[in-house]
Amino acid sequence: MSPSPKNAMRPEIKHILDTLKTAIRVLGFTVRDIEKELGYSGGYLSRVFSGVIELKMEHVIDIAKALEMAPEEILAFIYPHLKDPPSRAAWDLWQRVGGAAPTGTFRIRQMSEEEAADEKMERSLRRALGRVLGDIARTVNEQVLLDVAADADEE
Repeated sequence: MSPSPKNAMRPEIKHILDTLKTAIRVLGFTVRDIEKELGYSGGYLSRVFSGVIELKMEHVIDIAKALEMAPEEILAFIYPHLKDPPSRAAWDLWQRVGGAAPTGTFRIRQMSEEEAADEKMERSLRRALGRVLGDIARTVNEQVLLDVAADADEE
């Protein structure tokens, strides 16, 4: 018995399809709603999602359009985190086109190791300081409540 198309599907394609299905469902649509919006025949996207029909970039762009998203938004949902560290080819590409890498998690990759270490330390310090200040605020708030209760008892 030969493997079904779904079982033979490459993991990267399965991830993309699963994430697209999730986006459709989370935004309150059905696959059928998307098919109707795009003028696809009934069951077409179901066959794409099951691996019977090969996923094309055109499908991803069309689904983004039907969800009222830009292609880059759906791609960012599919891949919200960039590989860290980047592959040598990705690094070379960004350097050759002027170093204008995508914003977000990629930013730290353009820093020197010292700058990246400083930023990491700053983030850790902010988290720690946030916890300390949160604890202080809770303590002050509790004391204020105790003082108010004590004042009310005196009256």
